[in-house]
Amino acid sequence: MGRGKRSKVTEKRKRRLEKLTDCPGVFRILLWNEKLQQWVEPSLGMRFRSFRTMMDANGKRKRVSQYFETKAQAKVFYLRSQVQGQFPKLPEKSKTEQGMLFGEVVKIWQDVWLPSKNVSTQIRYQSYLQHFRMFWSMPVEKISPSDIDLWIAEIRNPEYLAKGHSTRCDYKHEFSVLRGILNFYTSRYNRNYRLPFLKDHKPMLKVREKMKISKDLTVVEFQLFMDSLKKVCVEYDCEVIYYLAFMQYATYCRVQESAALHFEDFDFGRNRITINKKIQWLRVRGLEPRLVDGAKANGGKVIPMGELAGRVFKEWVLKSGVRKGLLFSIDGEMLSYRQIEYRYTQALQRANLPFRATHLLRHASLTEFYDHSKDLLLTAKMAGQRDVRSTMKYTKVRDENVIRTQKQMDEKLVGLRI
Repeated sequence: MGRGKRSKVTEKRKRRLEKLTDCPGVFRILLWNEKLQQWVEPSLGMRFRSFRTMMDANGKRKRVSQYFETKAQAKVFYLRSQVQGQFPKLPEKSKTEQGMLFGEVVKIWQDVWLPSKNVSTQIRYQSYLQHFRMFWSMPVEKISPSDIDLWIAEIRNPEYLAKGHSTRCDYKHEFSVLRGILNFYTSRYNRNYRLPFLKDHKPMLKVREKMKISKDLTVVEFQLFMDSLKKVCVEYDCEVIYYLAFMQYATYCRVQESAALHFEDFDFGRNRITINKKIQWLRVRGLEPRLVDGAKANGGKVIPMGELAGRVFKEWVLKSGVRKGLLFSIDGEMLSYRQIEYRYTQALQRANLPFRATHLLRHASLTEFYDHSKDLLLTAKMAGQRDVRSTMKYTKVRDENVIRTQKQMDEKLVGLRI
């Protein structure tokens, strides 16, 4: 008996939980390494343990835990209890004549519908629930258009707005999730239920006008940007971002797709590039970026390898020594969005260009492609988009084309008498 107890105690001492400062309910699992004489993360299996408080059938609170491979998954598990704790306690039973309460529907929606989404989407949708406090104890089928009016008036109140981000322009995303929850109720419980939304609700969600950001970067402006970015990257020893920007432009990529490119994605034998991965930057403090399959909207794309993309690839692999795996990294680690966005912004400011954001390179190269080809389907193919309506934003007419056409018209009409 004594020997068995000692063995159990020894096993416990070889493992411990380390509390994470950025998320109090999540703990990192550490194992004792005799050779290194220090605590290390397990190389295989579950690496995090998450705790949360739940209510049992009798209304008693109990603490439960679960093991996860990633911190993001563990954080979602913990945040579920935090979100639920923000709302009023639901009645033990909703009256039959009233039907299900909104809060009851949300809990089922969280358990059934939400887990199928990406972790970043789950975290974002969970954060929107705090705006639905007004509906929490209301029977779903009693929510009327006038209740939606009152809710919109409440969230647009200056005092309410002061509690959130100062840059908020509207509540369209929150409205979309609210509509999704009620659609979930309709599809599962009452197909005859009529949603309480009216056409004029969407315009009412606006808080202030969005600042319009031009993304129509011409080839000349792109060269100015790249010259400026090169100086910035040399100054701050981050030349990888300079080559990443060139590759993003040359492959018509979103920045998360170009940052996820691998050496093996470039096939010089067939002269093509496979773009089917992306880096997922979770916009929650403490969550690390991760590599996932697929593009933003679908499984990815295969495009012909342009001369510029080939030159950038060859020059970068010679300079960096990369021969396999991730093409762009710093000390073997994936680039963070902040690293890329900060250097882009610096370069744009130094070049006195009135642009910002990382998406402008994809927008600029696709606009240039359409301007040259005048073919919407070809542009959609290069963009990796199935819905041509999404490609329409690259088809705007540039000012210089309007001026050139007007000059041609002037030459043609010069002989007209007035």
